[in-house]
Amino acid sequence: MRETPILLTPGEAVGRLLPLLDAGASVPLRVTGNSMVPFLRDRRDLVSLRAPRFLPYQPGDILLFRRAGGQLVLHRLRKVRGDGTLLLNGDGQTWLETASQEQVLAVVEHIRRDGGPPFSPRRMDQRLLQRLWGALIPFRRPLLRLLGRLSRLRS
Repeated sequence: MRETPILLTPGEAVGRLLPLLDAGASVPLRVTGNSMVPFLRDRRDLVSLRAPRFLPYQPGDILLFRRAGGQLVLHRLRKVRGDGTLLLNGDGQTWLETASQEQVLAVVEHIRRDGGPPFSPRRMDQRLLQRLWGALIPFRRPLLRLLGRLSRLRS
């Protein structure tokens, strides 16, 4: 039997997430949106989140943070500036955005794809791929279009 997804506002989601994260739990979250393509796919991937105090983040990690407008976003940490400001980027995007460390709610600990076994985004092959993808920022738009066409051909 298929479960009906629960749709929460960002405020409701944070209200449910924070107590679990503060208690040290690993919290599952279904990925929605395309900003992290090709590493995370809309409604296909499930991530396990851990509070930053239980899993300190580093450049290359995927963070769940709350934008100033309240929106919850999963993006990759590219750099921590000297003043502590975070530079983040969706893997499917070509621009950077900034956030404060106080906006970070969680770090992605594991990814589960299509019900398969969980794997760490810190795994060496994942780190190598994300570094390569990071270097390709100027070429991402045509590469993503090509990946989209190839994906449709397989369907």
